[in-house]
Amino acid sequence: MRYKIFFISLFKIVLTLLLLAIPISIVGQTLSNPEKKLRGKHAVELTFGLLSEMSNTNELSSGDVTTKSSANGFIGSLDYSYWFENNLAFHLSVGVTDADAATSVNGANTLVESAAVIPLLFGLKYQPFRMSASNAVRPYLSASVGPYFGFASNVRTGAITGTETISETALGSRLAVGFDVSLGKLFVIGLAAGYRLVTDFDNRIGAETNYSSPEFSLSFGIVFGR
Repeated sequence: MRYKIFFISLFKIVLTLLLLAIPISIVGQTLSNPEKKLRGKHAVELTFGLLSEMSNTNELSSGDVTTKSSANGFIGSLDYSYWFENNLAFHLSVGVTDADAATSVNGANTLVESAAVIPLLFGLKYQPFRMSASNAVRPYLSASVGPYFGFASNVRTGAITGTETISETALGSRLAVGFDVSLGKLFVIGLAAGYRLVTDFDNRIGAETNYSSPEFSLSFGIVFGR
């Protein structure tokens, strides 16, 4: 059932990307005065994951109450790029791939759990060619690597009292393909698909010990500089 849900979600994402790509490509090719030169410029982008799953659950049984909120998969990131060539940029990304919070009450005992996985990735973004004469639509390849910081906290109160804090680091990488569309000289919108390959955490952080997964994302950015 889990794999069936994944493939249904994947089909919806691919269909959404295709539907978005057509009007974006048309707009990008018809915009006047797009930004043609990128060398020496900076870009700051907000990126949102399109394959993340968010859920809220409340369970009530005899003497037990459980409340849980979670977001799994790539949630989003803040990205920075510096173009040292017109087709090649240094890329830095700080994001969140998992966030969990749960409270369980069993009689006089209460357990509060929280967890988050935060990747810090460094890499390169390469745009080998352009899709329009105006250079407004630019496909790209990107590769990055860096640490995935995992944080988890378990706090128990009641008859059993204690606090457990987990802080671990795993090595991860990201490969992606996508395209950017210049919306005038300052703004850019992008679509991307990729895969994150991450080593295992020693302990469970949130729902998993491993956060390797495919990724589909939508980004909005500002380009500035000389």
